[in-house]
Amino acid sequence: MKKCIVFVLLLVAFKLSFSQQYFDTLQLRKSVAFMADDDKMGRLPDSEGSNAVAKFIVDEFKQVGLKLLCDEGYQHFTYYKGWKMGDTNAAVFDGRQLQCFVDYAPACYFNTLKAELKADVVVVGNGKNVDWTKCEGKWVMMIPDVDDRHPSLARNAIRNGAGGVIIVDTATMPQYDYYNALGISANKVMTLGPVVKISEATAARMLEKANMNINKLRVMVQIDKDIVLPLNTTFEATTNFYRNVVNAKNVVALLEGSDPTLKNEYIVIGAHYDHVGYVEKISAKTGKLRTYIYNGADDNASGTVGMVELAKKYASQEVRPKRSLIFVAFDAEEEGLLGSDNFFDQCIAIDTSMVKAMVNLDMIGRYNPEKGLKILGANSSKEGVHLVKKLTKKADIKVKCEQKTLLFSASDHINFYRYGIPVFFFNTDTHKDYHRVSDEVQKIDFKHMQQILQIADELINDLANRKKNLRYVKL
Repeated sequence: MKKCIVFVLLLVAFKLSFSQQYFDTLQLRKSVAFMADDDKMGRLPDSEGSNAVAKFIVDEFKQVGLKLLCDEGYQHFTYYKGWKMGDTNAAVFDGRQLQCFVDYAPACYFNTLKAELKADVVVVGNGKNVDWTKCEGKWVMMIPDVDDRHPSLARNAIRNGAGGVIIVDTATMPQYDYYNALGISANKVMTLGPVVKISEATAARMLEKANMNINKLRVMVQIDKDIVLPLNTTFEATTNFYRNVVNAKNVVALLEGSDPTLKNEYIVIGAHYDHVGYVEKISAKTGKLRTYIYNGADDNASGTVGMVELAKKYASQEVRPKRSLIFVAFDAEEEGLLGSDNFFDQCIAIDTSMVKAMVNLDMIGRYNPEKGLKILGANSSKEGVHLVKKLTKKADIKVKCEQKTLLFSASDHINFYRYGIPVFFFNTDTHKDYHRVSDEVQKIDFKHMQQILQIADELINDLANRKKNLRYVKL
């Protein structure tokens, strides 16, 4: 009899251990360390590090028997990020070919793929009452009073009929990587006049024919902000850019529900796995070129690992939930929530009305007792706040369901909320290491991360098995 009791106790203990292993702190640490290692180089979309993490997630899904959706688990999409220079950028003045990034640099402010102009040059002030009729079809030379006015001044000149714009650059010439940071509209490509920046030395040569120098011109422009001054010289330039296309991918898997009817309804559990990459710059301490890697342990290796562990738990338990669960690791969240924005495509082929709730895990690794765990969006359904309070009543951590906060729209759940889907955004708030190289694995609080996942587990279980779905509330 004693042997039988011991056997039963061992069996129960084994089952409890098995059911809890997916939130084991050692496993959480191992997975976060893998994602946030230097060799992932900050997990920029379409990079080797990003691909390695995506494969890791696919393999984890596959190992527990989840159904991989789309292309073997990969939901591909593309987006534009910045510009790359074409091979026909050129500038000529006074019969001499100018050297790019030394004498001049092409600028791209208008989503213009290619533009060229050979015309006379006039100097124009930065005032509001410039007589633009004297500038039609000509190069307009401008001296901005501050550098960040370059785009707005150029845009205003082009809109008023200038053929092209020459900006006298008061700082250093931009380098090639500068263009990768420029904003770009995927759906809007305009054909407007060229814009170039020129060095002060190049400007000085242009001004010689008008018996002018750069210092004298600056004084004149300050005195008469609406000045239009012909320089009696011509300038020729071609600017050529093409949009940089990034191939990104979400990782998506399905656990089909057990109920014959409710399995056609879905609960989505998501987290973004991308981060902001790395930069190379001169170290202030050593004076040498150094690579600074943004490993993003909290943002958002923590949420991604949490989502994967939840997927493993639900896929491995004997009784499946009634509704189907979709687990998704979003790419390009840092680029503007692009992964979730592209989620409902043809390969997913799910009517948005059949998604009954979305749980988003983003930065769940830095629990602060003063701030607590935020479950934002709980009030996007009539029952959400009450549900969270009920499930966390006996929790060992502080849980807040804030009604209004800027964080609400700062992650992927917002693209589900916009479809009328109730959302729950798990977040332990920002901190001093947010988007800095100091967001490292050793700062993750795995004990509290484990507790947060247990709360997420209880919530998902309720959403997937409840009789009546939550009722959406527009905030």
